[in-house]
Amino acid sequence: MTGVINNVQCMEVERERERENTIMDKEAEKQSFRSRHQRLRRFFLIGVHVYIVFHMLAWYMLNQKIWGKTAMVGVLSLAAGRINSAAIMVAMILLSIPLFGRLFCGWFCHLRGAIELADWVMVKIGLTEYRKLRDRNILLTTGFHWTFRGIALAILLTPVFFFWMSGKFHLDMNPEPLRPMADLPGYGGKLFAQGARINTHISLAFTDCLLVFGAILFILFVISFVMNYFYGQGAFCRILCPYAVLFSGLMNLNPFQKKITRVGDCTGCRKCSNNCAQGIDVSREIYHYNGKVVSRECIKCMQCIDICKEGVLADTASPAVSQITPRREYERRPWQNSQKHLQVIEPLSPTMDAISIIVGIVSGTVTSSLGGFWFYVGAIIGFIGFRKLTLFLLAREATKPTLRAR
Repeated sequence: MTGVINNVQCMEVERERERENTIMDKEAEKQSFRSRHQRLRRFFLIGVHVYIVFHMLAWYMLNQKIWGKTAMVGVLSLAAGRINSAAIMVAMILLSIPLFGRLFCGWFCHLRGAIELADWVMVKIGLTEYRKLRDRNILLTTGFHWTFRGIALAILLTPVFFFWMSGKFHLDMNPEPLRPMADLPGYGGKLFAQGARINTHISLAFTDCLLVFGAILFILFVISFVMNYFYGQGAFCRILCPYAVLFSGLMNLNPFQKKITRVGDCTGCRKCSNNCAQGIDVSREIYHYNGKVVSRECIKCMQCIDICKEGVLADTASPAVSQITPRREYERRPWQNSQKHLQVIEPLSPTMDAISIIVGIVSGTVTSSLGGFWFYVGAIIGFIGFRKLTLFLLAREATKPTLRAR
């Protein structure tokens, strides 16, 4: 009996220590923000957006069509056998993953840049509800986040399936990428997709450019601000990004892949875990997996490396050093939960959780008729709307006074 009490007390002490570490991490997070890794990463993320603007201005305004589109639409082109600039870019990204992991996601993805900018703005302006999540790094999610992302990838590849079924597949050095089921506003000189029921012609006039820019900003607002606000930082990457499914399958195949690695003796402070934007329990992973972070959610943002004052972590392919100091708390409690990550699954039944995914996919399919990234707008609004309404009704039902039997 005494042993049981001691174990319970130890677990309570550990939980209290983790709560204290979460509060203390604010100052460490500020130091990490100013670190060399993070400054360099911001430079590359900003550089990607500068390149996008330069490329579009050169193509449309100056008629300098040096090379074709370089975007993730290259996934479709590559799958369809069209070897163009977009397909080459995607091929290079895929080849990099067995060597460096999902480095592209953390350093070169333009959506990640927008998502982190949204996070920075929301923290600066002090949105109360968002700070409740952000200050404690609460990362809400669904129990079916990999399923959600997998279905989104399948929908993205729908044009390729039809292309294959029509017997048109063949290697083709066509500079024009295979047209996706949807594309960004302005594609083909239209505000929405060619087949959309509502549409308007877009020219290079200032007002038309402003309209296209506004539509793109709205899409980015939903993907970044709305998702972050309701589900914590980096929510789109953790819950809906289809490319995570494509990339994760290539991780951990190469024994020489560079990974976040223990290069010193872990003190168990858990700053790395408490500040991971992807919800990876870094300190437990390096303890249980031979000193390596093996989670397929890792996007190599290097936050865990920068926030560790002891210099315990590094991004390397070399073997990890041995842990000298025993971490008995990780023996008593190997993982925080059965999922082995720190994301928090919202309190919905598995049935309602799955229905929210279906609602999101159906909503996204409907809005995708407008074109491109509008799929994400519908999927996000449908997914969040259904879940928040369900949680509201459940909370309302729980607060109803119980009728006493007469």
